[in-house]
Amino acid sequence: MNVQNIFVLECSGIFLFARICVSDSPPEVENASSTKGKRGANFSVEEDQLLVSAWLNTSVDPVNSNERTQATFRQKVWEYFTQYNKSGNTRTITSLLSRWGLISERTNKFAGCMAKVNALHKSGITKQDQITNAKALFLEIHQKPFLLEYCWLMLKDQPKFDNLNGRSRASVPPTLESTSIGEGGEGDCGFGLGDDCNLERPIGKKAEKANRKNKATGKDVREYLTKKMKFIEEVTQLEEEKMFIEREKLTIEKERSEEKLKIEKEKVMIEKKKFEMQYMLEEERIMMKDTSGLTGTQNAFYEQLQKEIMAKRSLHN
Repeated sequence: MNVQNIFVLECSGIFLFARICVSDSPPEVENASSTKGKRGANFSVEEDQLLVSAWLNTSVDPVNSNERTQATFRQKVWEYFTQYNKSGNTRTITSLLSRWGLISERTNKFAGCMAKVNALHKSGITKQDQITNAKALFLEIHQKPFLLEYCWLMLKDQPKFDNLNGRSRASVPPTLESTSIGEGGEGDCGFGLGDDCNLERPIGKKAEKANRKNKATGKDVREYLTKKMKFIEEVTQLEEEKMFIEREKLTIEKERSEEKLKIEKEKVMIEKKKFEMQYMLEEERIMMKDTSGLTGTQNAFYEQLQKEIMAKRSLHN
């Protein structure tokens, strides 16, 4: 059974919808404990989506967005998350901050991969193919799979994540000041839950080198994606051929089953006719029985059988 929770957000007269879908078989979840040590139960898909909804509801709220103190902002997010959390797990502000940092970082990097895939402008490619190619590129660059697609779908249209160069404030590594729960004042534009300001950090030397490297390797990315698409087409063709062979085998098996059933029916008919013939011969023997040499009881027995045979024949006629 699927359950859907819809959060409606209003900002400047525009309604934003964040939908949480809980399926019977939830997708694999990337958890913060994989990189920072185990600190309790892993976040589920529902908790991740609720955390994203909490950030969206709090960041676009006209009142909360003007509260520049990061500690206050994070407290609002924690209260929202705790109010609607049905998982049974108790999450602290620190754990939510850590989880949001991972979601924000991974989602922003994936947005950068999507931007590179979209920049190729390959005709005839579907949206799902673009996502598949972006996941392959993410794995190629970062040496790990992207497992937070459900979070990206909720955040992809937000200004902080809708960045063609894949460089939003969410991708800036956390600092001691930006990740501190109890600190963060007027100018705090850190990596944590309170990242609600509109200023963007200036590009650094390492980031500039990375941009140049990305431009230089653009051709390699294009060739990789071309080979990837060719491989997918070949695999698809092989699967189609395999399905054709399977259909042929099923057709042959069906024909064999029908032929076998036909033979069985013919055997039943032959057995039935054989039985009827034996029954008729037995009735004929009884009717032709010479009772002159029998005792009175034996004679009465055969006379009764003969009467029953005649009565049955009369009914059939």
